Amino acid sequence: MDTRYDGEWVITALLEDRARRLTDRTGVRSLDGDLSYGELADRAARIASGLRELGVQPGDRVATMLESTIDYLAAWHGTIWAGAIDVPVNTELRGGFLAHILRDSGARVLIVQDRWIGRLAELELPELEHVIAVPDAASAARAATVGEATGQPPAASPAVGTRSAPGGETSAAGTRPLHRWSDLLGLDPGARVARTPEDLIYILYTSGTTGPSKGVCYTNRSASWLVQACRETLELRPGDVGYSMFPLFHTMGRSALVTASLWMGSPVVLRPRFSVSGFWRDIREQGVTWFGYFGAVILFLWREPEQADDAENPARLAFGASAPAELIEPWERRFGLRLHETYGSTELGTVACPKANAIKRPTMGRPVSHIEVEIHDERDEPVPPGALGEIVARPRRAGAIFAGYWNRPAETVEAWRNLWFHSGDAGTLDEDGCLTFRDRKKDSIRRRGENISSFEVERAVRSLELVVECAAYPVPSEHGDDEVMVAIVIEPDGTLDASAFCAELIPLMPRFAIPRYVRVLAELPKTPSQRVRKHELRAEGVTADTFDREALGVMPARD
Repeated sequence: MDTRYDGEWVITALLEDRARRLTDRTGVRSLDGDLSYGELADRAARIASGLRELGVQPGDRVATMLESTIDYLAAWHGTIWAGAIDVPVNTELRGGFLAHILRDSGARVLIVQDRWIGRLAELELPELEHVIAVPDAASAARAATVGEATGQPPAASPAVGTRSAPGGETSAAGTRPLHRWSDLLGLDPGARVARTPEDLIYILYTSGTTGPSKGVCYTNRSASWLVQACRETLELRPGDVGYSMFPLFHTMGRSALVTASLWMGSPVVLRPRFSVSGFWRDIREQGVTWFGYFGAVILFLWREPEQADDAENPARLAFGASAPAELIEPWERRFGLRLHETYGSTELGTVACPKANAIKRPTMGRPVSHIEVEIHDERDEPVPPGALGEIVARPRRAGAIFAGYWNRPAETVEAWRNLWFHSGDAGTLDEDGCLTFRDRKKDSIRRRGENISSFEVERAVRSLELVVECAAYPVPSEHGDDEVMVAIVIEPDGTLDASAFCAELIPLMPRFAIPRYVRVLAELPKTPSQRVRKHELRAEGVTADTFDREALGVMPARD
């Protein structure tokens, strides 16, 4: 059967084509059951009908805060089926982190796992009109299975009340109506709203550096170009089976795996999280041929006891970033597949990724065909091959990268100065045109695949009464990425109870952003213009006077 897609570059048109031509073919395999392309389109169309009943119009924003399950796929595709703009929300967010994204995007509706609704109770969200609760009960078997594999107990699932009328009773969602997911799925499916390749479909929030997180605007066209980058560099085949173990609020899970598989007419195995002990068993049982990774995944799998049949698996390639350089070749020999180290960002998608016959270590290969890349110095002038500078990029094809920052024209213009998008990352281009990422110029932190805004960490830490000022910065982790560290200055007469201080931070920020290390200083090192010299703090690292939250036994619970 011909699975090629030659239609318009509109994601809902792609799904509609798959539902029409590949109706009964399995598109998604999950622990909640499989979905054919026809079933996925049907669910999306029903959710779209429900959103229309709530008054959602084309161009309105609908936030989705869900686990990576088939319900998420229905919410995501249902939102864009209705012509609305999806705002994926990191499920770890709470407090000011969560409020900022919902307020900044102007989301009218939030589709959320019911166990996280309580996070809305204290937030001022004047534009949020409706909350749709997705139950966890249907996921109990999945949670138990994953818990067995990961050693994590399944989360409790609080009951959700009956669907309330507008202006109904107060609940954890505030005075907003609380709607049942099953009510929307029970509606008749509606026709998709026609959209163009230039219409916005997602706003993906990335970590802020000198300010709050910014919404990165994706159109149908830019989302489709990200898929083309995967097809071009990974040389995907019609019979491939993808494996997504990353959140669908990240571009890797959303575009590089799920949407690329949809485009190929091939199945994707959807998992809510990464399981070290169950990974290779799952890969073999599902016949997986390709998957994504971040550096810690490679390290965790390497540290598992070596087995005689490690290389006896169907996977032929994996792509990602930050694999420990010294492990790449022995890891490939042990597990029998190639690792494609890539460079990309939320704004640009995949910028560089080598083909299987053109891997040149330690580079990320040549830039993809639709993106032009240069290395610039501090004066925005190109540097010679091999010289270190800032990675800058621009599209070779219309709409090939993001369409700007949501409601932030000045920051969009600044990022695009001199007609190049400035990544804030340092790198080199060699004489063959191969790109190597060297370091982050941006003041951000990357931990277990999450980009963490130092600005937002500092804002949360400063909200504690004892803190006069603070600085958040990365220090090396034993897992090959970053740990979050904060240096704080406290009130002159204050005394820090380190355990209590760390415990106070837990409800203020997502689990992955909570500082592991806390250091108390009399003053922060600063420039004459009063900017904190974070490079000095990073160079000093974890000192003898640093508190380690994990050593103190202050650990956030998984909810």
